[in-house]
Amino acid sequence: MLTFREHLLRDHVVSSNDEGVIVAARKRDWTLSVDSWNQEHLGDNIQSSGSMDVANAQQTRVVRLEQFLTKEEIELIHTVANAELANIGDEAAGSALEAHTDSWKVLYLQSNSVFQRKLPTIRQKILDTIRQVDRDQSWCLFDNVDRVNIRVVEYHTNQKNHSLSDPRHYDLNSLLTCDIMLSEDGSFEGGHLQTLEADGKLKKHEFKQGDALIFVSHKYHNVSRVISGRRNVMVLEFWYGPERQCPHRCEKFGGQICNRDPGQDSYTQQYHSSKQTNHLKEHSDPSLPFRLGSVSSCKGNSRETFELLWEPSEIADTSIDKPASVEQVRDKPPSDAFACFGDDSDSDDNEVVTTNTRTSTNEVQMSDKPPSDPFACFGSDSDDDQSC
Repeated sequence: MLTFREHLLRDHVVSSNDEGVIVAARKRDWTLSVDSWNQEHLGDNIQSSGSMDVANAQQTRVVRLEQFLTKEEIELIHTVANAELANIGDEAAGSALEAHTDSWKVLYLQSNSVFQRKLPTIRQKILDTIRQVDRDQSWCLFDNVDRVNIRVVEYHTNQKNHSLSDPRHYDLNSLLTCDIMLSEDGSFEGGHLQTLEADGKLKKHEFKQGDALIFVSHKYHNVSRVISGRRNVMVLEFWYGPERQCPHRCEKFGGQICNRDPGQDSYTQQYHSSKQTNHLKEHSDPSLPFRLGSVSSCKGNSRETFELLWEPSEIADTSIDKPASVEQVRDKPPSDAFACFGDDSDSDDNEVVTTNTRTSTNEVQMSDKPPSDPFACFGSDSDDDQSC
């Protein structure tokens, strides 16, 4: 028996008690991979982020570089950040300053190339180091690109009660992440960076002033609650896209257009002629607002379970606030995103049983649903069977 356990679409903030629900089971050998699903449902021209599969990322380690930055370099970063904050003043709306909560503010230093213009030596030091760590750890995430590009440079200010509590948080579509501690030792209590390891345990990482923690971006990580004091950290993410200048954490990689980036025109010309084009294929009309992010499996009690983790997928000129109508969904052909779970032609040996936390749908009920309904395998609220 093969069981699927599906997690909800993941974004930057999700409920920590998201355990997923069983959505399908098959009585036959069957395989599923991220690449095969993306090719089947998003086409050959899907734009790939090149990020490591989420399941594989959990097997990697966090690399700690002690005293990577000197006190003088850290002071220079503080000086540049404070100057930018002074320029922003009270006009935070639309600026490079984002206040997530009262206790958590982020200044985007890549905005208008501030990091590149005002901290060029530190920038190059980090770029050289991140590529070397990728080689040393055999992650090989930068092997097929002309250069390493910075996606975002975040200057974090965390005060009392701040936390990034989701144990399964990860930096979607980035390759590697580098956290650098800027605060003096003993200036705050709590605020530990932790990673959820493959054995299911949270690992707390030692992190002192000047240290750099480098890890695969799709590795689960979180920050424990700041009990007292002020925690300043600089976080950089690296990706296949251009080095952004927009005042936010950009979701548009490769050939995609970000209207808030003043350098967008030059990026577009660059990526149409770059060697990276083979790794950054554009798709202009994706049919789905999500994609399969990870497939992991485990066996127990004579049953193999596949855990599916879905990721949001940007759709040009489409608002998530305007979902397709039921009629539009029903008009889609059977080769839709959920066709992998089977149709009415499945034999008894290939039985499909779908279950969620509200309803249970048996095979007879499924056979009454039109095959063109992409959600037939999930049942409906009218089902009377007992919930699992």
